[in-house]
Amino acid sequence: MSLSAQKTTYLELKKSYIKRQKFKKKQKNKLRSILVLIAIFSFILPNILYSTYDYLFLRKIQNSAITIPNDISFLHKSEAGFANDYFMNQESFSEADTQTPLMTSMPLSHEMTKLKSRLQSLANQNPNLDMGIFIYDFSTGNYVDINADKAYPTASMIKIPIFLQLFRRIDMGMANLKSKMTLTDYYVTDGSGFLQYRPVGSVFSMSELSQRMIQESDNTATNMILSTLGGVDDINRDLRTWGFINTHMSNWLPDLDGTNVATPKDFATMFYNINNSKFVSIQSKAKIFDIMSHVKNRRLIMAGLPDNAQFIHKTGDIGTMLGDGGIIILPNGKRYIMVAMVKRPWNSFAAKQLIIDASKVTYNSFISKDL
Repeated sequence: MSLSAQKTTYLELKKSYIKRQKFKKKQKNKLRSILVLIAIFSFILPNILYSTYDYLFLRKIQNSAITIPNDISFLHKSEAGFANDYFMNQESFSEADTQTPLMTSMPLSHEMTKLKSRLQSLANQNPNLDMGIFIYDFSTGNYVDINADKAYPTASMIKIPIFLQLFRRIDMGMANLKSKMTLTDYYVTDGSGFLQYRPVGSVFSMSELSQRMIQESDNTATNMILSTLGGVDDINRDLRTWGFINTHMSNWLPDLDGTNVATPKDFATMFYNINNSKFVSIQSKAKIFDIMSHVKNRRLIMAGLPDNAQFIHKTGDIGTMLGDGGIIILPNGKRYIMVAMVKRPWNSFAAKQLIIDASKVTYNSFISKDL
């Protein structure tokens, strides 16, 4: 055999040897994997079989004497411990702590009887209107209460607690104004706001959504923010932990039937607690004041104030209700809270005029110190 032929044979044998070694190694790895799987299944399978047998047979025998009561009220008691049943495939099982409210109550001193008499007179001139109003003087603790603990439809004023809870989440590191949200079909709704006309798939920052929710009262932006907070039930849980029992959210926006309700005093308490550093941080307070001082609807309480007054507020408007509330800061530094909610015949213009007149009377009373 020639030298070249021997070399060729040697190379072929070497290739064959390498191939056999690779095959053996592959077989060993395959066998090792099979042994590992057998070991895993030998550990898990008995537990699965036992659990299945336990649920299908043993527990059925053990619980055979248990009967389901005809009165299902116990289900509602259990339901009270849940926040959101299901929203976007997420469950929340948090329970509201009502023993130690997160919001501080306004320290009330004396009722401003002269101002109350003037406001009551305005209300009496409009028997077809049902007005609730609460006014609070920061410097003295004096107040006016006319139906202030009565629950009224909120319209877009329900966006106030949603807005505040967003900033509480930001303070806790659970939200960020720079984060983005994509507009999808199930957020889009009618009523106020222009986001409903933007194409599905549009992306917005939480900062823009929060501004549109408050300044333009955009319902679609509100629903987007509300979804990040857990939905309607989670907001209700938050309201309970803040200390409110009469303020309640039933529906996503728009709530044209007026099923979302609140009291003027509850809204006043919310505004009072914007200054509570234990409720929201100083940084959040500054952002809240900035956004709420640029509300575009200036035709209610603001219309009864001078141009140099600052108003941090949110309005609400549906056919059966008109409202406005916030913190008034006068040029002389005087600060007071005013919340007015008016239940009215469908779209009655008289409700608007009543709120404007009530604002003028209140402002003049504070300026003249005739309270």
